[in-house]
Amino acid sequence: MLRTTSVPDCLRAVLLLSALSTFVACGPSGISLSGTATIDGSPIEKGKISLVPKANVDSPTAMAPIIDGKFTIPPESQLREGSFDLRVSVTADRTPKAQLTFLKGGNKAAVGTAINQALKDAPPSEESFTSEFEVSGSDDEIQLEFKRETVSPKRR
Repeated sequence: MLRTTSVPDCLRAVLLLSALSTFVACGPSGISLSGTATIDGSPIEKGKISLVPKANVDSPTAMAPIIDGKFTIPPESQLREGSFDLRVSVTADRTPKAQLTFLKGGNKAAVGTAINQALKDAPPSEESFTSEFEVSGSDDEIQLEFKRETVSPKRR
């Protein structure tokens, strides 16, 4: 026996499938975080912020760039509540201050002078800072402040 389906049953099936696909496509989003990051009171020009979940936290690692001291971790990162290791990396400007000159061997004084000048012109090395961080919901006013450790010069 051949069974026919009425139009209302087909329409109901299409609406149900549409509703399910909308739920899947627009599933739950994560927590968003944004704010500022400074070192010794100055904004971090370029860098990266990473939130690495502790062992018992069900969340992916979230990362975002820091540009002119500002960062935003969007809800698409699927960040969840919990305890995290906060890591901030400061990216050194990789643009050389001066063009390096390559010298042929033989004149050790000229090579030494060129190396010393290259070291002076080299960009600063990267810095990184770590801290513990508790995520308990979305927040757009986070202020991360880091201090460089000062090392006293040793007397000879």
